Amino acid sequence: MSSATPPDLDPRKSTLRQRLLGAARWTLLGHFAAQLLRFGSNLILTRLLAPDLFGVMSVGYMVFTGLAMLSDLGLGAVVARSRRGDEAKFLNVVWIAQIGRGVVMTVGALGLSAALWLGAARALFPEHSVYADLRLPALLAVVSLYGVIEGLESTKSLWVRRNLSLAALTKIDLVAQVGTTAFILIWAWFDPSIWALGIGWVFGVVVRTLLTHWKLPGPRNRLEWDRTAFAEILAFGKWALVSSPISFLLANGDRLMLGALLDANEMGFYAIALLLITAIQSVVLKLTGQSVQPALAEVVRDRPDELRRALYRVRLPLDVMCAVPAGALFVLGSPVVRLLYDNRYQPAGWMLSVLALTLALTQLNVFDQCLIALGRIKLLSALNFFRLFALYALIPLFYLLWGTQGAIIAVPASALANSVLQLFVQGKQNLLDIGRELRVVPLFAAGLIAGWLVRLALP
Repeated sequence: MSSATPPDLDPRKSTLRQRLLGAARWTLLGHFAAQLLRFGSNLILTRLLAPDLFGVMSVGYMVFTGLAMLSDLGLGAVVARSRRGDEAKFLNVVWIAQIGRGVVMTVGALGLSAALWLGAARALFPEHSVYADLRLPALLAVVSLYGVIEGLESTKSLWVRRNLSLAALTKIDLVAQVGTTAFILIWAWFDPSIWALGIGWVFGVVVRTLLTHWKLPGPRNRLEWDRTAFAEILAFGKWALVSSPISFLLANGDRLMLGALLDANEMGFYAIALLLITAIQSVVLKLTGQSVQPALAEVVRDRPDELRRALYRVRLPLDVMCAVPAGALFVLGSPVVRLLYDNRYQPAGWMLSVLALTLALTQLNVFDQCLIALGRIKLLSALNFFRLFALYALIPLFYLLWGTQGAIIAVPASALANSVLQLFVQGKQNLLDIGRELRVVPLFAAGLIAGWLVRLALP
């Protein structure tokens, strides 16, 4: 361990299970607090801003997220997996790579902004699509600053995740979220425009980056070079660069394609429905990425024969978190939207019911984290390529057959096809337990019954 490691992070003084549970508790606490802030501010913003602004922002966010994933070197996984992950020199080389990636993101966003502006000016996009909206390139130009600022974030955030000590990082995330929420709401009150969302996003990353340097434990960053460390980063990162573009196109393919098929208002409805689903999905993905993946990496390093047992031990609570709400929301989509939003947003109700089906499959992401922990990035890339093909084939096909409704239904349909293949690959890796996978069915049924009972009680 590094000499900078405080006693409470030393794995010799606590078991992996204790550190995993502690990390999971802080992840859940931080996530639910952040989602409460996000959801509350969204309810206020939908009364201050028009639906089309959410449609433009959702596409802008998707495009910038794409740049982040296209340039992803898997630095968090590198620090978690490496036996040098506690060394200050190794972390400083990671920091240099992270800064370079941030510059690439900013330059890429500015280039895409110019390309979208030229495309819209020359009528290269369908007139009704979000890509033809001139607010989109302007938004991308402003939020391009996000890349450089995030690149300067301290690698202490990666270090505490490796050691499964997330208390300070969770507090930083919450402070940044509160500051961002207040900034956006104040701006939207005086100027209900797209800039409340775009500039607020940049403000939030400034706050978070500063706090990671000031408030987190761990080795401080400075410019330092080590050829061996960079070779290790590159050896893992080259496969991450192959996998990440596919991961982006997969994770954001719905918005990428729907942005070309739907108008700004319809995309706004979809963004609202997606927000309600991702409120649950994101906690699962955050748990698996920040808590489960480092824990599985430690199992692979020290006790690889226990990997399947460890996988299903963490899957049980995730199955409950995903399958039960999915069943309930499948029944309650329209009533939930009717309760929370004004009449302008009611078309989001049926979209919420359809997207709830994707939630029932979200917990399968744990297997992806297993592949990362094992260093099987090539296999993960192949798996993601099939997922990508299913999504991009079904959305336009279903849109041609059934219009907007068909395009939305294609999202869970592709997720189901992808899950079948994933379970097959999981079996080939000797990490599959069919009996434990089938427990999702009664959990989903319980959610359906609960949602049906609630709907009967509603006026």
